[in-house]
Amino acid sequence: MKYTFQDSTDFPVQRDFIKDVQDFLKLTAEIVPFERSARLHNDEKQKSISSTEAKTEGIGQFEKGILSSIGEQAVDLESMDLSDVINDVQSSISAISSRKKAELEKQLENDIKSIDYELDQLNSKMLSVLEPFFLNGVYADHSKYVLSSEDGIISGIQTSTSGNIEYVFNLEFSSNTLKVNDFIKKISLPVWSTGGILRREDKVKKIDISDHRIVSVEYDDDMHLEVLLQNNDSVNIFRIISDKSTFMVFHNGTDITQDVDLARAMDKENILLLIKKLSQYFTVAVQSHKLASVLLDGEDAIKNNTLQRCLELIAEKYGALINECLSKGYNKEEIAIKIELPDGTRSEKYILRSELYNQLSEVGDEGISLAKIMNVSDS
Repeated sequence: MKYTFQDSTDFPVQRDFIKDVQDFLKLTAEIVPFERSARLHNDEKQKSISSTEAKTEGIGQFEKGILSSIGEQAVDLESMDLSDVINDVQSSISAISSRKKAELEKQLENDIKSIDYELDQLNSKMLSVLEPFFLNGVYADHSKYVLSSEDGIISGIQTSTSGNIEYVFNLEFSSNTLKVNDFIKKISLPVWSTGGILRREDKVKKIDISDHRIVSVEYDDDMHLEVLLQNNDSVNIFRIISDKSTFMVFHNGTDITQDVDLARAMDKENILLLIKKLSQYFTVAVQSHKLASVLLDGEDAIKNNTLQRCLELIAEKYGALINECLSKGYNKEEIAIKIELPDGTRSEKYILRSELYNQLSEVGDEGISLAKIMNVSDS
């Protein structure tokens, strides 16, 4: 599948941009009301905290004033033996004050618990709505993948960035165990071994790593890969670090690729093949992606109610592509792309600027703001 502008120049993102724009409209229509509701709940939470703090301070001031007044009265009545009465009154007032403060604190705790529950429900809904779009439609600048194996369970994380936006997926894989022979049936790595009966001498020994467990894998869009391999008794631990066509191999922390004799004994072809297959694993073996968080400038965008700003940053990227579609198109009111199938069949797909604006304006001020950023608003 190939995507181009109407003038047949390649589209910068080889995706169905019209569908992605439509998905963005749908996302906006769902997310904006959720974030409005979350913002109201957070405002209510802050008001409850401020109100409780003010009431607690008021009770404290009232208690302080009463105790001060009693103290003054006690001085005036020094000739009378009322110390027990005064002490009882002061203790009673302090107890009543403490009880009232505790009641306010308990009420605030219950209110916050109730609001936090509603916020958690909203947060889960927002993550669910964002998940399919963030999986494909954000046009990430960079992605990093991490796989780890522990206690017979393989887990993974994908961290992607697009400008100031960072979003994290928890990954589930099709297997719970992973060994080198899942990728290459037979492969070995050279190390130095000391042997000999009459006299000890160093010699190159090849260790079969086919049965080594893959403990962890890190990979990113720059083709940087790091993999940790370990046998069952942890005697031989290998780490392979690769950048595109170059690699380093460490055995128990020592870089063996720097040793001329060991480097000569390496099966470079199989090592590169292993690196290639491990790099592809994040594409072929991930069963599910579950969106865990969305960050803006390193802060939780959902909890901080800054998803609108995230939408605006995405809209800026979409707006740039829309502008390019309009400049390379035949109708300045249509955002159009060409699609070429593998068999050579060609078709066009478009959406009207007015259609985009109408759908976004129905969302409210937030949608109109996005329409302006995407250059589909007349104002």
